[in-house]
Amino acid sequence: MFKLLRPGVVTGWLGMFVLLALLLPAGAALAQDDAGLLLPLDNPYAPFLESRAYAAAQGATAEFRKMEWVALDTINNRVYWAISEVSKGMSDGEGDINVEENKCGIVYAGDLDAEYNISRIYPYIIGGPYNPDDAANRCDVNNIANPDNLFVDPQGHLWIGEDTSNHENNVLWMYDGEKLHRFATVPLGAETTGVRVQPDGTLFFNVQHPSGANPYPFNRGLVGVVTGFKTGDAFEEIAAPEGADRTRVNLAAGSYQILARAGELIPDDVKGERFGQLVAVTGETLGICNHPDANMFLPTVEDGSEGYLYTNYECEPGAVSRLYIRFNGETWDVLEGENVDFSSVMGTWTNCGGAVSPWNTALSGEEYEPIAALDSWVENVAAMTEYLGGEQANPYDYGYIVEMMPDPDGDGVESIVEKRYAMGRFSHENGVVMPDGKTVYHGDDGTDVVFFKFVADEAGDLSAGTLYAAKAIQNDDGSFNFEWIKLGSGNDEEIAEAIRMMELP
Repeated sequence: MFKLLRPGVVTGWLGMFVLLALLLPAGAALAQDDAGLLLPLDNPYAPFLESRAYAAAQGATAEFRKMEWVALDTINNRVYWAISEVSKGMSDGEGDINVEENKCGIVYAGDLDAEYNISRIYPYIIGGPYNPDDAANRCDVNNIANPDNLFVDPQGHLWIGEDTSNHENNVLWMYDGEKLHRFATVPLGAETTGVRVQPDGTLFFNVQHPSGANPYPFNRGLVGVVTGFKTGDAFEEIAAPEGADRTRVNLAAGSYQILARAGELIPDDVKGERFGQLVAVTGETLGICNHPDANMFLPTVEDGSEGYLYTNYECEPGAVSRLYIRFNGETWDVLEGENVDFSSVMGTWTNCGGAVSPWNTALSGEEYEPIAALDSWVENVAAMTEYLGGEQANPYDYGYIVEMMPDPDGDGVESIVEKRYAMGRFSHENGVVMPDGKTVYHGDDGTDVVFFKFVADEAGDLSAGTLYAAKAIQNDDGSFNFEWIKLGSGNDEEIAEAIRMMELP
């Protein structure tokens, strides 16, 4: 178990302990450490550093399986969650949840009240049926299979990207509230990632880890945008691809413009790096990540015709590229770019889902936080130790929402990077900020995971607030009522200092 080095007098450990103890919920159970974690659950920072284990100890439901992206629907005042597979803790007949297994997944919806609270979620789109004898398409080819990334367009239509081995070609669907429409398919071996729709209907999506046997350029990860089509336009859906069409991107309308391709040089990058390049603090290249994921576009002009496109690369260590792009009336020009430097926050990890805040910053999710177990923590962060040039990595540095933005003061050309420790450490897919600028709903990927909510102290500032977890009460119709359990209140500065003061075994 780690020890804590004593900080200076002004911000001493005792003072931080007392402050956080005051901010924890009354009657909190703090004596459980049966998981063999570096950080015991009676530590005042456990709500933020071991959020899932702490939530379970407080009575939250930790039985959900494969929770992916969250999407906000401002037209229907609703939030959606993708559950890519319903199994294990959700269908084992134990605990709070006992629903039928669904290997094809489900999308849940929850209606927002006037305070942006959600007290119930219900099945919205149900995948399947599942046929184990159909090797190519075990899930119905005309229905969702393992929904992953979600986004709602200005018309209130839900766009759904798949991450599945149960469709031969993963699909980008549009759901209009009544029917699914197949808008795009991606090449063999690829999942659909990075789905994002701008207010003017511009549609971004990526091709993650396609088969290397596909023809060029579809044999590497791609970042792209649809031109000649807006999401409000009518289209006739395409059929599941056959023959050579299985090895390329296919669209129902418009054209797919490639903005970035894994391993290719970044245009006008002052460091001369490549897309997906993983670079240690020593400058050593550790590899090329072929897993482009979330897109986060930050417009710099009112009409959205140009701005910064941040794109996650889902590897260990993680990476994020930043491009400056401008629409020329027909296509997008890529003017310059960089790989974001995360050395100031000890690197980043498995950057998966993402979102854009109402104040125009990029929010990248660090997925699959490294397990900080007493018997395996060193090997679990081996990739980050290599990134740090051999300095032992701390697992509690990873598993957060990372906020990024161009430097508003212009002191440097690089992005400003800040990890949002107060929002909790777990397997972040994405965190979506509600219109109040304070309430955030999260996706927590994995097995036996938790629904989390964060409420910031002040609108437009995610550095301090209160973290909640849901206790789920199942209803006969497959919906769940949520009771939100307060885990604790804190701020980034104090939590970051506590991590820095750790003495690892």
